[in-house]
Amino acid sequence: MRAYILAIIGIVLLAAAVTLIAPSGKMGKFLKGATRLCILFVMLMPVRALLAGEAPVAVTQEMQTDEDYLAFCAKELAEGDAAAIVLTLEEEYGVTAAVRVVRNADATFSYQKIDVRILDFGISQEEEHIYMMESIREALAAHYGCETVIA
Repeated sequence: MRAYILAIIGIVLLAAAVTLIAPSGKMGKFLKGATRLCILFVMLMPVRALLAGEAPVAVTQEMQTDEDYLAFCAKELAEGDAAAIVLTLEEEYGVTAAVRVVRNADATFSYQKIDVRILDFGISQEEEHIYMMESIREALAAHYGCETVIA
């Protein structure tokens, strides 16, 4: 596709140059007509390829994915999710935690794993923190749909 666009640009620039330097008589009219035919020929090249049964140029080339950009986006989304989970844990459970979210670096950015390390349970009954950990794990696993580890 790139070669096709460059061919069109090149022939149009050549036609413009010929138009500027061509004489005004019969020879000038002939040169202008020839350049118009060349432009038409270049623009109809994809039609000729289709009639010959060849695939269009754009179909034969595969789209390259930018793995570094996908990894960057996955990291940014994961950091945003981790911050949101920390706020949710503080507001709903009164727990201070460090959270690490891992996302896939592909087109879906789906969740792989959530690691929660509880730093402070706040004020709770003797054994209440055990049930709180299980409740947090179940809530995160249900909401994000991935493996959740609470430590």
